[in-house]
Amino acid sequence: MEVINGGKQKLYTFKQLDATDVAPMCAVIGKIGIDKFTKCFESADLLKIFRDKTKAKEAITNLAGIKVALDIGNIVVSNYPACEEELFVLLAKVSDKTVDEIKAFSFPVYMKMIVDFFKKEEFRDFFKVASELFN
Repeated sequence: MEVINGGKQKLYTFKQLDATDVAPMCAVIGKIGIDKFTKCFESADLLKIFRDKTKAKEAITNLAGIKVALDIGNIVVSNYPACEEELFVLLAKVSDKTVDEIKAFSFPVYMKMIVDFFKKEEFRDFFKVASELFN
């Protein structure tokens, strides 16, 4: 993913997420509190998505996965101070940058990196699969 910062190009790429990325993700979730994440799966909006009989099952699963990913992104941003170091470690693990390189990013580049991570297909797929528990 190429990011432009004040006319300078910064380059970071993400690797394909795999099972070894679960632990650092859990470190972030643990600092925030698992109860906040479980509420993402219990929201009234999510129930409305699952009750919508006008959409195909795949569309419902996709919408639910995106809804949960956005809710989790909101939780991370809201609770960022509690998990800052763990987030640096996670982003370094899943990218081609070190923790120190990520810490040196400008605010817009760093925030874009967080958003890009949450928009990764494998990240959304993880939550799509998890959301199937409620379908």
